[in-house]
Amino acid sequence: MASFSVIDSFKLSKKKFFRAPQWELKLAIRILIGFLVLYFLAAFLFLGIGIYFIVQKTVPDQNPVFFVNEFLIYYFGIELLIRYFVQNLPITDIKPLLVQPISKNKIVQGVMLRSLGSFFNWIPMVILVPFGIVYSLNEPTTYTLWIWVIGVLFISGINNFLVFFINKNRVVALSVFLLLLAGSFFQHVLGIPLLSFFGKGFNYLYLHPISIVVLLALFFGIVCAQYFFLKKQLYLDKGFSQKKERIVGSDLKIFDRAGILGLFIKNDIRLILRNVRARQVVFVGFLFLFYGIIFFSQKVYLESYVMLIFAGVFTTGGFMLSFGQLVPAWDSEYYSFLMCQNIPYRKYLESKLYLMMFSVVISMVLSLPYLYFGLKIMTIIIACAIFNFGMGSFITLYSGAFNATPVKLNVKAKAFENTQNFSLTQLLFTLPKIVLPVLVFYVPFRFFGFSAGILGLILTGLLGLLFRGFLLRAIEKTYQKRKYKTLSSFKKT
Repeated sequence: MASFSVIDSFKLSKKKFFRAPQWELKLAIRILIGFLVLYFLAAFLFLGIGIYFIVQKTVPDQNPVFFVNEFLIYYFGIELLIRYFVQNLPITDIKPLLVQPISKNKIVQGVMLRSLGSFFNWIPMVILVPFGIVYSLNEPTTYTLWIWVIGVLFISGINNFLVFFINKNRVVALSVFLLLLAGSFFQHVLGIPLLSFFGKGFNYLYLHPISIVVLLALFFGIVCAQYFFLKKQLYLDKGFSQKKERIVGSDLKIFDRAGILGLFIKNDIRLILRNVRARQVVFVGFLFLFYGIIFFSQKVYLESYVMLIFAGVFTTGGFMLSFGQLVPAWDSEYYSFLMCQNIPYRKYLESKLYLMMFSVVISMVLSLPYLYFGLKIMTIIIACAIFNFGMGSFITLYSGAFNATPVKLNVKAKAFENTQNFSLTQLLFTLPKIVLPVLVFYVPFRFFGFSAGILGLILTGLLGLLFRGFLLRAIEKTYQKRKYKTLSSFKKT
């Protein structure tokens, strides 16, 4: 066997990056992300230094370690979900390596060790190590504190390798999210301390350091399972094996009555049902439904109607903002084929518009549990939904005319992973989608009160529906005018 080390694996990844097309753009984005990473690490560092003093000021009678332990289950649960959506798992092109005299063990070890360099693995370290140092300088401590720190770091390592398995199974990620949501509801609304049980487990680790053996065994068990899991994938014909799969969304006959419009709607629904990237973006839109919990449950936000309108727009327009902003990029791989057909451009745009409108209605219905926070909150949500339905959907559709960045459907990328889909134009078009409803509410609210602001949102949405034909014609002209620029941009990649 040839000598192949982890360093060689890093060298291959480096060569692959600099030999790829548009590597300059990717490098610029990575530099920007690098500055953001340094900023957040510095923020977490100051957080770690300040935790001790914050606890001493707010709850002086409580041990700072026990205070931190109460929130660790939330942190690791949310971290696991963010890793699933954001973390870019290390990828190695194994075909050139398997035909070389290189051990499979070395290839797997390289992939696993590269994953340890993830940004998420540094966050607990830059928080807990400064916290431990500050705690040691101010309190009489023993080695038990550092055993606790090491144990918590091992849990983060478990998450790092666990995400490999979760990445292959969306049900696990959804289950983690629902369990956290249910546990938080039982704990803070019903008063049943389900999540406090995990806090007591972390306290036990601090009080009985020998219990770290359990975490070590679990960590090495996950590492071994991950090792054998990856090793089983190392076959040249692994990607060519045929699996019998049920064709999802093959019928959808209910849309046949709509003619060409129904054909386009069926095409979009099939895209969502069959494509991983589209499903992940839709799931992100679904998460926006819970955006209101952050604002509607805090007194500081309840005193600001502007923030409540902001939350209402996101809660009812999550799918519209996440999926709709990539129109027509979802069809980029066959956009030239569509433009060669004898089909009305108007019908193509209407199908996208109706899909976004339908998503707003569904989001409003799913937001009915917010009645728990009062009738005024529900009134804001309904008014924002009417605005998104009648005006926000048109703004999103119009912004798509300037979106010439393709979406690669044949790449199993995560929802935030494809850097080629980053578009400054779409980022700028996000502002009117958010700022306009706030202004429409605030101007009449400032002079005539809350009811006038709500009426302003509703009337703006209804005006959008009233002038639907005029708006669609204007949007169609913009798409037609920029059609060849869009085709050229889609073909370049």
